[in-house]
Amino acid sequence: MNNTNFIAVRHVRIGDRLVTVELFRNEGTSVAARCVLASGDTPIIDAPSAEEAFAAVEDAIEGLLLARESPAA
Repeated sequence: MNNTNFIAVRHVRIGDRLVTVELFRNEGTSVAARCVLASGDTPIIDAPSAEEAFAAVEDAIEGLLLARESPAA
């Protein structure tokens, strides 16, 4: 993934938080979704298409934030 293969920016809203997701075309046909959570905290998800990458980001972030809100057992 490099910045010259930039496709688009999308946003995921989970509760009151808005997460920026930058989409890049990888070599070949897959897409990388870089989630900008905080300075120095940008996990990347690879998928076959931009739609699948963004859907994976939404699912992952929603699951993580919901887990944080759950009371400890």
